[in-house]
Amino acid sequence: MPNKNYLRGRAKEYRIIKELKEDGYSIAQRSAGSHSPVDIFAINSKKKLIKLVQAKPKSMSTNKKHKIEEDNKSLNGIFHVQFEVL
Repeated sequence: MPNKNYLRGRAKEYRIIKELKEDGYSIAQRSAGSHSPVDIFAINSKKKLIKLVQAKPKSMSTNKKHKIEEDNKSLNGIFHVQFEVL
C-alpha cells in the first residue's frame, strides 16, 4: 500500500487536473511516477497554451517553491511543438 505522502500528493494532482479541465484545458494528465520537475502537463488548444505543473504540499515554504520555479524557469517561453503518432 502506498504511503500517506504519496496518496496526498496524488490526490492533489487529481484536484489540479480537475481544475485545469474546468478552466478549459482539453488535455490535463499526470506524469505518474515521474522524478522530473513536471507532475502534470496540460494543453489549452484554444489559447495555444501548454502548462507544466509541479505539485507541492501547502506546508512547503514559499522560498522553496520559488527556488523550484527559479531552477526550472527555462521551461517558460516559446517552444515549437511537434505531434506524432508512432
